[in-house]
Amino acid sequence: MANNVGVGHQFSGIRLQFGRPARAVGQAYSLRQGRPVSDADYAPGRTRYENTGQLQLLRKSYQYGTPTNSPTLGNFRSNQTSTKEVDVQELTQQLKIPLYKQLIGNTAMVDLSSLSANPQVKILGKCEFANPSGSIKDRIADHILTTAEQEGKLKPGGTVVAATSGNTGASVAMIAAMKGYHYIVITNEKTSKEKCDAMRSYGGEVIVAPSGVAADHPDHYQNLAVTLCKQHADYFDVDQYDNPNNPEAYYRSLGPEIWMQTKSRVTHFVAGGSTGGTISGTGRFLKDMNPSIKVMLPDPVGSVFWDYWANRIAQKELKPKSYQCEGVGKDSIPGAIDFDVVDDMMQVTDKQSFTMCRRLAQKEGMLVGGSAGLNLHAAVEISKTAKPGSVIVAILADNGVKYLTKIYNNDWIKAKNFDEESPDPQAHLVDGPLKTARSAGANFYSEDAGTGAPKRPAAAPEARKAIANEWITPDFAGMGI
Repeated sequence: MANNVGVGHQFSGIRLQFGRPARAVGQAYSLRQGRPVSDADYAPGRTRYENTGQLQLLRKSYQYGTPTNSPTLGNFRSNQTSTKEVDVQELTQQLKIPLYKQLIGNTAMVDLSSLSANPQVKILGKCEFANPSGSIKDRIADHILTTAEQEGKLKPGGTVVAATSGNTGASVAMIAAMKGYHYIVITNEKTSKEKCDAMRSYGGEVIVAPSGVAADHPDHYQNLAVTLCKQHADYFDVDQYDNPNNPEAYYRSLGPEIWMQTKSRVTHFVAGGSTGGTISGTGRFLKDMNPSIKVMLPDPVGSVFWDYWANRIAQKELKPKSYQCEGVGKDSIPGAIDFDVVDDMMQVTDKQSFTMCRRLAQKEGMLVGGSAGLNLHAAVEISKTAKPGSVIVAILADNGVKYLTKIYNNDWIKAKNFDEESPDPQAHLVDGPLKTARSAGANFYSEDAGTGAPKRPAAAPEARKAIANEWITPDFAGMGI
């Protein structure tokens, strides 16, 4: 049967032919001996390259079949026309192919130490853009909606409402479609066209509110969501900015993954904040496992987090400024953020964030969103002073495909003066020389927060670590650990 593979057949990117191997396509290597193939590797009359891994298996299965009860390459022809009833449940268990929604989480971690200012300091990127909708927000959308169903807050036939800067809206839309709910997502004019189109694609409604309105204005996108839910009793508000299930989702998933993937060697965790769920839930888990881990919250210049945390400005006196980096930073203090977890902050300009994004694309072949650029810029700054052997983990929150008309569009970059030749348009807004809050002598205490954020109950370090350990027991197969 092996000789039935036709001349010129394409398999796994290698062109097959009788006679001499097609060297121009690629050099094949022996699976068993790890050396280039030669004529001695072939038996007369057989196809070249059949000693490569896939073809060895293909030839064997065609020639001998595979002694299993499930259809394979060897016995597929005889099974595909069989009228015998199939135990679908047993077949599903044998195949072990996940549903799409089961791909949420367990994302890869990649080594980006080529960016590090110190070759003895590792920078690792957590590829949250690999989640099904293309962002980290799949984690909270799934957890919040599932919890709402279990608690009876979201009933069959209900409508899911979410105020969003884009990513959560796409994640909520995706999960709502999977679960059979109608959804309404409300965003603002700052959100990229790509993200708005994605949110519409799942079949629900998208409302685009004006940008730049005050946080207490009725037309602010968060307030529109609240109003809608008050008007309709069967609407469920995701309320990502104040929902304690937001940080809990990361405590249960992202934190354990980072701890396991780094084999407990992580020393610094870097994640920008918007709702604050990622930094709060993940940071809390990591500190429960090892209190010496440092949690860094980089903040876009123009966001209010810096002034609130580093300069101790009261909430009612905070004045946000315009900035372009999406999905990170805020114009008010959300209830889901826990500043007790934050060890340090750093201001980062739009130009610094987007320059890092484009550098990563050109150097590592990775397209990531602006918040990933912000996090990596902060990670590089940390690497300049971190101790040798430090392991810095930065969150790569979403896919750069969401920003092709912005970050990766040369005309847009030039129009906003983010190109290399132009001076940084936000340089005058940076609070003094580029610095971290800790280096400026700032500190933060929970009794001054006044955010109404849900706090984890106080517990002894041993008890807290026992709680955290409960979440590192799932099967992490496929995560490369």
